[in-house]
Amino acid sequence: MSEIILSNPIIDLKETKKNLNSVLNSNFINEGKQTKQFENKICKFLKIKYAVTTTSGTTALFLALKAAGIKENDDVLVPNITFPATANAIKMAGGNPVLVDVDPVNILINENSLKKKITKKTKFLIPVHVSGRGSNIKKIIKLCKKNSIKVIEDAAEAFGSKINNKNLGSFGIAGCFSFAPNKIITTGQGGAVVTNNKNIYKKLKILKDQGRVGPTTGGEDKYVSNGYNFKFTNLQASLGLSQIKNIEWRKKKLNQIHNYYLKNINQNKYFKIIKFEIKNGETPLWTDVWCANRDKLYKFLKGRNVVCRYYWKPLNVTYPYLKSFSGLKESKKLQKKLMWLPSSLNMSIADQKKVCNLINSFYS
Repeated sequence: MSEIILSNPIIDLKETKKNLNSVLNSNFINEGKQTKQFENKICKFLKIKYAVTTTSGTTALFLALKAAGIKENDDVLVPNITFPATANAIKMAGGNPVLVDVDPVNILINENSLKKKITKKTKFLIPVHVSGRGSNIKKIIKLCKKNSIKVIEDAAEAFGSKINNKNLGSFGIAGCFSFAPNKIITTGQGGAVVTNNKNIYKKLKILKDQGRVGPTTGGEDKYVSNGYNFKFTNLQASLGLSQIKNIEWRKKKLNQIHNYYLKNINQNKYFKIIKFEIKNGETPLWTDVWCANRDKLYKFLKGRNVVCRYYWKPLNVTYPYLKSFSGLKESKKLQKKLMWLPSSLNMSIADQKKVCNLINSFYS
């Protein structure tokens, strides 16, 4: 019996091969025409002015911070429950990650905790749109504007997710996405920074390409700053172009999976599905759940070929961000209680039904 897993990429082989052949026949596999086409598609889809592709979601965050003017040891607020890449990007850019507690209802950054963490050293906030949620982004932006704090959205898991008809990733001065294999569209690895700020866009283009201005000649190019090699490739763009074409179908499928779980899994004091605001535009990349006895449920399901995924540990119990749970009480309560259910784009109704029946039987 085949396993039901968290996520499988859905690749249109015919369309991808067509795009890929175009790249190979041009004999230009580095960043070029197809990459620009993919960036333009991202801009059109997200209704934003500029998009810059890069090697990963992590480097997208790093480049956004550098382009936005982060200085050595600037404090950057970040939720305590997130993938370590968020904090790692801050460290890479020379900043100091300051951990903020999360809201147990939606696992988003906790607004009361956030207010307490703001100091004169606070220059940036990176809210993380976990699993595609971002319902408090407007309140966050308003608070940060009042305190002259720049907001860069970690929208790695929120490509196509919206709040009030506005795409997550387009609220702050920049938004960062990931195209890793478990995302709604994938380019193998890869990411993007989007922005409406022309100056940030210009800096992003220079920083990702060794500090160089304009197209390379391979020789006496013009360099105006420090820089890095975080270029995308036309090979990756071939994958992205073939998938962004049916992004609306992908969103609809993820909504269907989440709604099926909501309708068919019995929630109780031991098991709860984390809230999404689908009617307000949020798209659930994955369905995440709170379980009083998570580890036992995980093993029960795995023994029956249903493979879920544990949530990340809180950053404050992860090296190199070790610190006490002081001021992070909700994170402490959530530790070892959260996981994701299988939410793959190729899940059949039979797969979904099996997951629901197994969870209901476990708690009965």
